[in-house]
Amino acid sequence: MSLFGNHRGLSGDILHQTIVGALLHDIGKILVPDDVLHKPGRLTAEEFETMKLHARYSRDILASTEGIGDIALITAAQHHEKLDGSGYPEGLKGDEITADRVYHKGLTPTQGLKKLLEWSGDHLDPLLVKDFIRCIGLYPVGALVLLESGRLGVVIETNEHDQRLPVLRVMYHTRFRMPIRVERLDLSRPGTQDRIVRAVDPTDYKIDIRRFLT
Repeated sequence: MSLFGNHRGLSGDILHQTIVGALLHDIGKILVPDDVLHKPGRLTAEEFETMKLHARYSRDILASTEGIGDIALITAAQHHEKLDGSGYPEGLKGDEITADRVYHKGLTPTQGLKKLLEWSGDHLDPLLVKDFIRCIGLYPVGALVLLESGRLGVVIETNEHDQRLPVLRVMYHTRFRMPIRVERLDLSRPGTQDRIVRAVDPTDYKIDIRRFLT
């Protein structure tokens, strides 16, 4: 959020309050009953209505906290609103919106970008989605990619000049199905022959991405 806020030209208190709202937008879930919050299956209609209350709870909790400004409150209250008005809690639409798991499997960074593109136009502002992708890169930090050489690498730095050429930490060879010596690989460096083929799911190779991001 900080990266995208800077990219959009936000600064000072506006950027600070936006970050606060982004970090604390789900704090209201502490007031949602555990049997609803942590239910692994699909929620019933009644349970979903209970879950939806967390957005209002978040706003109320932050409103009672000293030093929290209006931008953070609005971010917390409206983070489930959608561009086409199908969100909650108020069903706000278009310019009325100032901001937009136990129950589903987590997404890789690349899968997350695909979801954003799917939601673009109906649920999310398409111009902001495109700008966000330009900001974080075609292959975001944390994405696992397959190289032409057969090696796998985790994106550790994006390239603002050419999104196809990030900096990687290479650590696995798919042809031999085994780990290799970890090395840093800057795809934009002159003379580098390897190129990205596609993003892959780390669970397919039992790779813990977090080990290579520190």
